Amino acid sequence: MFGFEEYKMEMYLDCAQDYAVQEVAPKVLQNSKFIVPATMKGKEVVANATVYKQLLTDVETIVTLTMTSAAYNYAFLQAESEMAEEAIIKHLHDKYDSYVLMQFIKYGIAFTSEAITEIVGEIILELPYLFGDCLDEDDEEGKELEKRLEAYNEYLDTYFYTETVTDEDFEEEEEAEDIDE
Repeated sequence: MFGFEEYKMEMYLDCAQDYAVQEVAPKVLQNSKFIVPATMKGKEVVANATVYKQLLTDVETIVTLTMTSAAYNYAFLQAESEMAEEAIIKHLHDKYDSYVLMQFIKYGIAFTSEAITEIVGEIILELPYLFGDCLDEDDEEGKELEKRLEAYNEYLDTYFYTETVTDEDFEEEEEAEDIDE
């Protein structure tokens, strides 16, 4: 399926789920603030632990479902379409940006657009690595990873970098480090 033997496809999707649970979900949860019911216990405000735990589980579920679906779609597009990597990235971003938005609404989770971009971005940036890791080592597709990764520069610039970094910035940083030493 999609250039994978069955066990490799299972390994690919398992790796995608592991990445979602071990990397993306914790990063999103760490950077988030949640609104949950609370009660006053003495002079302290105590959040409802049950609701809070369910909220964390819901976010992890959304991230895992998104990662698994995106990994499957990425493999399909790599194997079955003639789309350039840039077009694949744009297609996946548009599709999963809407998907995550609808999942947050479905689960009743308050969110910001930055949370959606962070989830979708982390997932999309990992897909070529997961895909490449599961290809046969003899396969020429593994050699194409570097070529594919070039397409991600524009994606990073568009969605994640708000300021332009120049060679002068690096020179200034090096000069500051030299002064500190």
